[in-house]
Amino acid sequence: MKYKTSILLIVGILVASLLGACAPDRQLGYQAVLTGPSGVPVANGNYTVLVKFWKSATSTNSGDLVYQDQQTVTVTNGILNIAIPDTTSEAGALDPAQFAQPLWVEFTINGQTLSPRQKLLGTPYAFTLVGGSIVSLISGQETPLVSNYPERGALTIANSYASDASGSPGATGLVVGILDNSDSEAIRVCAGGTSCTNTYLIFRVRGNGNVSADGTITGGGADYAELVRYDGNTDETEPGDVLIISPTSDRAVIKSTEANDKRLAGVYSTKPGFLGGGSADDDPQGYIPVAMMGIVPVKVSAINGPIQRGDLLTTSSIPGYAMKATDPQPGAILGKAMGELLEGEGVIEVYLLPH
Repeated sequence: MKYKTSILLIVGILVASLLGACAPDRQLGYQAVLTGPSGVPVANGNYTVLVKFWKSATSTNSGDLVYQDQQTVTVTNGILNIAIPDTTSEAGALDPAQFAQPLWVEFTINGQTLSPRQKLLGTPYAFTLVGGSIVSLISGQETPLVSNYPERGALTIANSYASDASGSPGATGLVVGILDNSDSEAIRVCAGGTSCTNTYLIFRVRGNGNVSADGTITGGGADYAELVRYDGNTDETEPGDVLIISPTSDRAVIKSTEANDKRLAGVYSTKPGFLGGGSADDDPQGYIPVAMMGIVPVKVSAINGPIQRGDLLTTSSIPGYAMKATDPQPGAILGKAMGELLEGEGVIEVYLLPH
């Protein structure tokens, strides 16, 4: 027998998907009417229903098949009600990430595939809520917090300070407190325990901007740099340039142009490990990161002889380039070469020294 299908409740599908997103079982409800060739509802009874979700309205490539589940469904007066997946299904739960895109649902009834496929619109935010599973607002008298307990799949947003991992005695979690008080902690991160006391405190930001961390802060760079105004057009300088203190402007630098220059300031940092001298409100236009300590790539020249590892370096007459210091002058030493340059010009890493 040939079947036809028609959508009975589009709204029902959307609501069911939203409810499925909020519930742990991650089910999507679908309702349709099955009719025969003459338009009369099919006979009551049990029908084998194969449901497939596709990324395309017509593709049959296996790579476009998102999900499939087969069930035996009871049809009454032609009405098909199906929960996808069924609680006893071996297909597993729906993947929320797949519903951040349009999908097409295809039904096969007792071996007969119905067409065309029906389009389901993506509902990304509804399904991504499943990971949190529990979202609650808790009243209190003290300060706001956000608590995340991955082992429970729970996110708690409250306006009171928590002394223990709420709802899960003995749990190890993350607690972030957000306070509006310059004398207190604006952000407090704890881990490894059931409370956010100092015993489990690993990171905090105070209202005055001070940051403390109980551990090592690791950055991608290997130098300490500070934002300093460039006395000129920043387009004329680049990372690796040797810089000197500007002779015409306060707290500014320019590219070096003289050999053994005692106005030596540092190097244009390629990738600072720590960057000071700025704030969240500052506009960095016209400023560059000047490396003052650590290991940085530096533009060098063999104009004063081949550079060997361990050689002292100073400024050269080539703008922005360092050279071997054959007659070291106090205040003009950039650092020690950690690479070598036998001839010409190039870039090597340099261990910066106090000038």
